[in-house]
Amino acid sequence: MDIKSFQTNLDLINFKFDKYTDIIKQNEEISKKRADIYQTDRNFHIISENESENYIGIKNNEPITSKKYKDYVIYSDNKDLLYYQGSNAYYAIPKDTDTNLLSKISLTDKMFLLNKNDLTDEKIVVKDEAYFIQKMLDDMIIEQTSFMLGKKIDQSYDVWHSLGFGRNYSYANKFSPNTGNYKADNYSNQNYLIPNSYYLNSYANSNLIDTKFGKAELFLDLAGDNDRLGVGSFSSNSQLFRFDSDGNGFVDKNDTYFDKLKIRAYDKDGNEIIKKLSEVVDSINLKDFIDSKSNALKKLEAQKDNYGTIEAYENSLQSLKDYNPYSIFKPEVRYESMNENDIKELSKLADEDGWIDASKLQGLANLAYAKQGIDGNYKLEELSYLGANSQTNSYANEQYSKFNSLYEDYMAEFEALNGFFDSYKQTASDEIMAEFGEMIENPEFKSTRMLKIESEFTAITGLNFTLENLQKVKDSFEKDRANTANMLKDTDALTAIRINKNGTFTLKFNSGREIIVNELYKDSGKAFDVELNLNAKFATQIELNQDIDLVVSAAKIQDKITGQIEIKSLKDLGVEIIKKLSNNKFALQTNDGKTIIIDQIYTRFMPNNQNDINLIDDKDKFYPKPLRIWV
Repeated sequence: MDIKSFQTNLDLINFKFDKYTDIIKQNEEISKKRADIYQTDRNFHIISENESENYIGIKNNEPITSKKYKDYVIYSDNKDLLYYQGSNAYYAIPKDTDTNLLSKISLTDKMFLLNKNDLTDEKIVVKDEAYFIQKMLDDMIIEQTSFMLGKKIDQSYDVWHSLGFGRNYSYANKFSPNTGNYKADNYSNQNYLIPNSYYLNSYANSNLIDTKFGKAELFLDLAGDNDRLGVGSFSSNSQLFRFDSDGNGFVDKNDTYFDKLKIRAYDKDGNEIIKKLSEVVDSINLKDFIDSKSNALKKLEAQKDNYGTIEAYENSLQSLKDYNPYSIFKPEVRYESMNENDIKELSKLADEDGWIDASKLQGLANLAYAKQGIDGNYKLEELSYLGANSQTNSYANEQYSKFNSLYEDYMAEFEALNGFFDSYKQTASDEIMAEFGEMIENPEFKSTRMLKIESEFTAITGLNFTLENLQKVKDSFEKDRANTANMLKDTDALTAIRINKNGTFTLKFNSGREIIVNELYKDSGKAFDVELNLNAKFATQIELNQDIDLVVSAAKIQDKITGQIEIKSLKDLGVEIIKKLSNNKFALQTNDGKTIIIDQIYTRFMPNNQNDINLIDDKDKFYPKPLRIWV
């Protein structure tokens, strides 16, 4: 039987592999070459006697076979193929554009995959181009959603996880002849952190979030189809920590994926309600999910018998005592200015030349200084005392080399993704473009590698990730390498501090750098509902009074009667003019003739205007999930 007859006469109802032994023989040489690509003999050319474990299809007028894995098509030896690896599946797509790319996998028009063990198919089905493009798009959504929620992809979906490899999903890897190979990288910021589990309270561990309409379940909807694939559900409210992209302790409209978060709730008749999270809350304060240290220690003590030895328990106990759950938030909401007493205590550690060895700072509150970023705004840079060796290359060259690698890795991912879809859409049928055109024209998928790089970019630059910001940093390095290197996150370690006679501080690093700063800040061990406005420290008095927003700007004021520190907006204080003083402080002149001296100006986060649930109309309220739906 020749291949033409095979295509024409394929009997899908009474298919038996033994009818096509000559077709299988024609396939042996191709299969052996596939084994050479893998550099191992995986017996691709051997066909099982049990037809329910096998598939057969035609690619480039050659028969292909594979064993066991659902929707699985192995490469040919053609060097001019694009490759896409999906859920237990390989899709090989020719680069040439004279015929439809996906259909070239298969028979002239279609791919036949025959499997009687497919639990999703009651009978043998024909899986055509639309099936495969949908499969590819679904793969991307599943991979991205699972990574963003910190979920391990189900083993039935991902054979590599079941084998223990722990896939690093990379588009530069997927769309290449090396598809399926694990590729390590150096990007450790895989997700925004969640506090130690002992510090998560019952609200954090609940899967119901409070809204102005009542309680609701959270889910992530990247595709805009209300999580059709069922992979976006939150295991608990603590997953929200992963979506605080600006690190200020609030999940709100300023965070990257806020508009992709949705809620699922029910009306009084048990009908499902789906809304964007932004429709039911203005913001979510993540500090509401953090438990007290005393409660965290009690929870650890309750698990004492599970530690095996007293030593193991005591080590965990000490570690938990030293742990600060608020350290996951950015320093601008955690740090305070060092006061005169702090500086006096610090000076006691100095040697006869006035230098304080950094090793003497260990065990004290962490320190930080203000530095200007690429965008011209100032941010706090936390000082590191440990773990960094003296650098063999210049500091500027080290920073440039690391950033350039990050830039090239991201662009390789971006170009691989867009290159594939640009090539595909040139020959995709009108039917395919009508159904999938929006995603094909504007692919917004992110590989895990892209997400890790985006997180790393924000960590080292302080900027939200965009392609424009990525290019901005690249261009800045090309223009002034040394200055740009100093604007990025420090990669060297502090070795010594000197308090200068004029009140400034000299910082010495193991890279050989020395810088002078006007002020040092210390970690409060807490997180506040306000953020340090560091730009105010470096603006001129004219700029400060012209640009400042008195409604969102605030100061910490001590109540004369109670002694309590209160945060009040400058507008509520009646501030008319702000003067900058020579000692790095500010003088606020109010409309009643008073002058208030303050150390810092803050930016406050506008409170969540949560409506009283009792004021909501009954028809708009959310109700508990009805029992019949559970069933």
